[in-house]
Amino acid sequence: MDVHMTWKDLDVIVIGAGFSGILAVYKWAFESAASNARNGSEASGVRTPTLEQQLTAHSPPTSFYEAELHRDWREQFPTRLEMLKCFEHVDNHWEISTSFEFGASVARAGYSEASQRWTVSLEDGRRADARWLVPAVGSSSVINMPRIPGVNRFRGPIYHTAKWPLNAMDMRGKKVAVIGTGPSGVQVIQSVGKVAEAMTIYQRTPYLTLRKYSSPDRTAETLGMGPNDHREALQLGLQSSNGFNHALRDQDVLAVSAQEQNFYYKKRYLEGGWAFWMGGFRDLYQDLEANRDAYAFWAEQTRARIRGAAKRELLVPEIAALPFGVKRPCLEEDLYEVWISPTWRLSTLARSQSRTITETGICAYGQMIDFDAIILVTGFGDEASGPKSLNIRGRNGVALQDAWSEGVQSHLGISVNQFPNMFFLYGPQCPTLLVNSPAVVTVEVEWLCRIISDCQQAGISQLEATGESHQVWQQKMEEVWVKSLYHKFPRKNKKGSKMSKEERTWIGGLLLYREELESCLANGLEGFQDAGNMISTLVSEPSYVLVDGGLATADARLKRIAVGMHMLSMFLLIAVQANIASNEDALEPELTLWDQRGNVD
Repeated sequence: MDVHMTWKDLDVIVIGAGFSGILAVYKWAFESAASNARNGSEASGVRTPTLEQQLTAHSPPTSFYEAELHRDWREQFPTRLEMLKCFEHVDNHWEISTSFEFGASVARAGYSEASQRWTVSLEDGRRADARWLVPAVGSSSVINMPRIPGVNRFRGPIYHTAKWPLNAMDMRGKKVAVIGTGPSGVQVIQSVGKVAEAMTIYQRTPYLTLRKYSSPDRTAETLGMGPNDHREALQLGLQSSNGFNHALRDQDVLAVSAQEQNFYYKKRYLEGGWAFWMGGFRDLYQDLEANRDAYAFWAEQTRARIRGAAKRELLVPEIAALPFGVKRPCLEEDLYEVWISPTWRLSTLARSQSRTITETGICAYGQMIDFDAIILVTGFGDEASGPKSLNIRGRNGVALQDAWSEGVQSHLGISVNQFPNMFFLYGPQCPTLLVNSPAVVTVEVEWLCRIISDCQQAGISQLEATGESHQVWQQKMEEVWVKSLYHKFPRKNKKGSKMSKEERTWIGGLLLYREELESCLANGLEGFQDAGNMISTLVSEPSYVLVDGGLATADARLKRIAVGMHMLSMFLLIAVQANIASNEDALEPELTLWDQRGNVD
């Protein structure tokens, strides 16, 4: 008897306490009386000064598509406090926290071919044993910390926006540095920048932004949606390519007159949110000329808000660094108004590779600036960093890190050869680009519930993606990828080199992805193999059936334990531990230096 085996003979182990982890645990027969987890205490996840979830109007705020859960939801862009209330409401309604082990950190996970089961070991020595392993740590769970020389010498606080402490320094009257850009960077500048004495921003590329609201004078637009509206939003989202209530116009931009182009652009732009990005012309991501046309319209609207030719060109250059929309636009309210305030000014245009953190500040471009606090907006590791951080070992002890050393390989962006009975949710090679994440989570969880239920009913104890399925999925991804601007303009990865294979992902949209999942089921779990050759006994039926605005699934009454380990997203009720990935080249060598109030010379 293994005295260290805290939880034995489980059916499923879920690693992750975010949207996908919570939804998976709830869907897998939450009614089951067997529960091998203790209650967790309330805590908070990732914290930033003005953290908001960036949604599009009339999109349900979470993947928990149940009318009752959204009855009192009103904010279009909820703050962290509002999101915490939402998750607390979800927990009160579902009592989901009783199934989670909070604050646990996974040391390793190993598969035994003899028992055809997974064993997960926690850092505190406890262990769990289950038939199925579901890493649900998502694509933004491993914090990316740049290795800047001297970072440990700084006497003041250094904060990462993905892990903002409750007792953070009050930024009023302080001199603050912001390193990096991104959605949280926009929020930091708009909030901290209004109260700080001085703010210096180090960025590698200009922000690409869209107005959050349909009108500049509206700062707290509400949804005003009832339960029936949420059901309709769910149906529309799951039946769209991007998971939002937006659809690309079924015309090429150059096929219409300039007048019609401008009218349509303006209409989408004035809607606010991501309408201009998600609802443009159909060739926005395929044709460079069409993409530049959209950027030119956006740039004209945005540059009109910026005074000063030098600032205008640096903030919104006439020629974009990347095609419009290839990098997700940030939503802003008054970013440029804050940036061009009379108390702010451009202090230097120099660029240099050299940057060093000292005891009192940052030395860059040959200039030394003192700060009271430094804020890092350097985001997360690549989409594979979450699963790879779990120290997973599959058949014959092969490590997932080694299996993916030359790039990610998967079947459908969910399963991996040599790792039987393991399915990861919202990870690399699934639709993490150009699709609303809660919609993807919903589709994947529903499909996976069906897979496990069917395997249990058929007596299949070991299910594994074939090696050939990797090549098939890679080819299907490539067919879409090579036609897009993602292929023509490779992004740089976290190390500053050309985009690696593992960063490619499915960009065919949600509908085509659902078709691939359905095809797998309809063709006898195509791309999978099992130890007993029992797949042929499965009876395939459609797995997605809309019932009263929700998705019906097979009732698999499973014992489960969900280990809340990694931080999945920016607005969680559950406290989880996030790994930190160091990266000395998290920032590109060319940096633009902005300073507020005063000359840095």
